[in-house]
Amino acid sequence: MTMPLFSNRLLLLPLFQGFSRLDFIDIVEKTPFDFRTISPKGMVVSQGTTCKCLCMVLNGKMSVETDSPEHTYRLTESVSAPHIIQIENLFGLHNKYTRTYRAQSEVQLVMLDKQSVRQLLVAYPAFQINFYNAVSTCAQSREVMLWSKRSDTVEGRFRTFLLRRCLRPIGQKQLKIRMEDLASELGATRLRVSQMLADLAAKNKIIYSRGIIHVQSLENL
Repeated sequence: MTMPLFSNRLLLLPLFQGFSRLDFIDIVEKTPFDFRTISPKGMVVSQGTTCKCLCMVLNGKMSVETDSPEHTYRLTESVSAPHIIQIENLFGLHNKYTRTYRAQSEVQLVMLDKQSVRQLLVAYPAFQINFYNAVSTCAQSREVMLWSKRSDTVEGRFRTFLLRRCLRPIGQKQLKIRMEDLASELGATRLRVSQMLADLAAKNKIIYSRGIIHVQSLENL
C-alpha cells in the first residue's frame, strides 16, 4: 500500500478524526506503524491471546468467531474495514482478545504497540479524545444491553441472546449450538425452542440444520 493510500485509509478510522493535515503528517512521520497484509483464511488475532498492540484494519473483510467460556457454542459474524479490533482490551485488567478474527479476503492492517499509543495519547489531544470516546461508547453500549428488559417470549430472548454477543446488531450471523444448550440459555424447554426455530425458519428469517443456525438478517429477526 502506497503512503498516500495508507494515509487516506488511516484517516477513515475514528481515532484520527478531527486532525489537522500538519498534525497527521507529523504522526505518520514519527510513529512506528507496523503495516501487515493477511492472506484470505489467515489469522488476524486469536481469542484468548494477550492484546499487546492496537490493531487497525484498513482494508478487507474478516470473519469474527466468539466461543462461549464453556465452549458449548460459537457465534460467527463478519466485519469490514475500516475497523479497530477490540480497542477496549488494550489496557486494563482483562487485556485478552475475546474474539477470533480471520481474513475472508486479503486484509491490510497496521499495528501500534502500547508505548506508541501512550505517546499519541499524551502528544495529541484529538487522539486522546477519540480514544476515550471509543472505549466509553463500548462500555456504555454493553451497560445498556445488560440492563435491557427480559423479553416475555422465547423468540425475543433468542434475539437478545444474539444481540448481547454480536459486534454489530445487523447482518448475517451463524450460531453453532446444541438445542439443549440453547434451551438452557433461553430458559425454555427444548420443545419450545425447537418450535420457535421452526417458526422463524418458516418466515425465512433463519436456516436451521444440524445444530447450526444461520440468521439471515439480525435487524429483521
